[in-house]
Amino acid sequence: MTLLALITSAILWPIAGLHMLWAFGNPWPFKTEHDLAKSVGGPSLDHTIGAGAKFIITVLAAGAIWVAGLLPLMHTGALPSLIGEGALFWLLVLQTIVFLIRGALGYIDLAPASAHEPFSTYNRRYFSPLIISLGLTCAAILIFSAET
Repeated sequence: MTLLALITSAILWPIAGLHMLWAFGNPWPFKTEHDLAKSVGGPSLDHTIGAGAKFIITVLAAGAIWVAGLLPLMHTGALPSLIGEGALFWLLVLQTIVFLIRGALGYIDLAPASAHEPFSTYNRRYFSPLIISLGLTCAAILIFSAET
C-alpha cells in the first residue's frame, strides 16, 4: 500500500504546485487568466471577487490538495503521522468520500451552468476520472491497510 500512497501523493503534489503557480498569477498551461478560469474554474467561479480573495482561495486549495497527498503516506506509515491514528483514519475516510462524490458529480448535470465550455469537457474527460481514481486509491489504502 505504500507504493499506492506514493503514487497518490505523486499525483496530488504537482496539482497543489500548479494551484500555487495560479495563485501567484501564472496561468500556465493556459495563455491568460481568463482561459484558466474558463477551463478549470468552471461555472461556479465568481468573476467579481478581488485579486486578494482569489489568491487566498487558491492558496487554500493548494494547501488542501497538498495535505490530501500527505494523508495516504501517513496512513501507510511512509511518513510519520502528526495526528492520532483514529483521526488520521477518519480524515482519510472523509477524503475518500469527498473525492468519490466530487468525481461522480462531474458526470451529473445539476444545473444548466454545468455546460460551460471548455470546463464541462475537461471535467468529464480529465478532472472527474482523475478524482474518482484518487478516491479509489484512497479507498484501497484504507481497505487493504486495515488487513495488515
